[in-house]
Amino acid sequence: MKRILVAGVLVGIILLTQYFTTNVSPTAEATFIAGLILLGGHIAGYLLSRIGLPRITGYLGLGILLGPQSLAVIDPETATRLGFLKELAVAFIALAAGAELRLQQLRERIGTILSLTLSMAGFVSVSVFSFFFLVGSHFLPASTHMGEMEKAAVAVLLGILAVARSPSSALAVIRECRARGQFPETVLGVTVALDVLSIVLFALGLSVCQALVSSTVDLGFALTVGAELIGGVAMGLLLGAALAFYIGKVPGHLPLLLLGTALVVTHVAHGIADYVRDTHELPLHLEPLLICVTAGFTVRNLSAGGDRFAEAIHSVSLPIFVLFFCLAGASLDLQSLRTTWAAALLYVVVRGASLFGSCWFAARHDEDLVV
Repeated sequence: MKRILVAGVLVGIILLTQYFTTNVSPTAEATFIAGLILLGGHIAGYLLSRIGLPRITGYLGLGILLGPQSLAVIDPETATRLGFLKELAVAFIALAAGAELRLQQLRERIGTILSLTLSMAGFVSVSVFSFFFLVGSHFLPASTHMGEMEKAAVAVLLGILAVARSPSSALAVIRECRARGQFPETVLGVTVALDVLSIVLFALGLSVCQALVSSTVDLGFALTVGAELIGGVAMGLLLGAALAFYIGKVPGHLPLLLLGTALVVTHVAHGIADYVRDTHELPLHLEPLLICVTAGFTVRNLSAGGDRFAEAIHSVSLPIFVLFFCLAGASLDLQSLRTTWAAALLYVVVRGASLFGSCWFAARHDEDLVV
């Protein structure tokens, strides 16, 4: 009965949305939608958790339901106005992921993390590339007009994208399960490592694709990405040192400081990219996720306030996760999915099977992973 009542409250909130957002200013509508996401996402997450599914499934599901191609409560204009909240969430979750990486545990498991990272990156990318080049490209509508080299280029990018992992989803599940110990720490370490590695692979992959399609090789993009990685890590170290100094000297409300930091980092990174592009015509973009992961890791491991820093992040993480996953669900392009559902389903199956196979192979050859 309680679940039915909660579900009824959620449905009522969604139905009343159209009434409350009629003839109001765009700012008022965006504010109301943000409140709806927080309240409705919490309820949807609760309902899904009662049947054994992760809460983020409810957050994503609500976002899809409210998105432009479903109920259109979140239309493209509103999604654009709420874009800064998604950027804030990405940066904040990256800070949280960095705070979960403890140096002592990483040193003890560095071999395991490297083994899993290399196994997953190699096996998954090759498996997805091979499948889509040999078989899967026939399920892509656009492939009928492609030559062999164009199909190979698409398969290369799909293989590289399959390597990327999501620190946000991994951290959300770990937080929800209140998991502690070797397994979640290893999972998060591998997830962050794969995310950084995928940036490098994507840069190299674009150069390979250019060579396949136009028979020319341009390593300039790869060099730019190298500069972005070095610059992102350097900025993260500086930001982490500044946060550590502030935390040690100024007793204050840390959650508010960290939320403000996440928002500022995002806009500073974009501002630097715009300045470099306008003044030097260089496509340099500093990744806020990399900056914040590095900063969070620095504060947690190289300052006396690391535990306080992690506790402050944990205290405000729930609304951040709700905002991020609901907005991510709302951004899903269902129209494209209708035309590419077969290829998408095959991609999920092949990627999932290769992830399982790579983890099994690494575990069989690593004594630390053998239970």
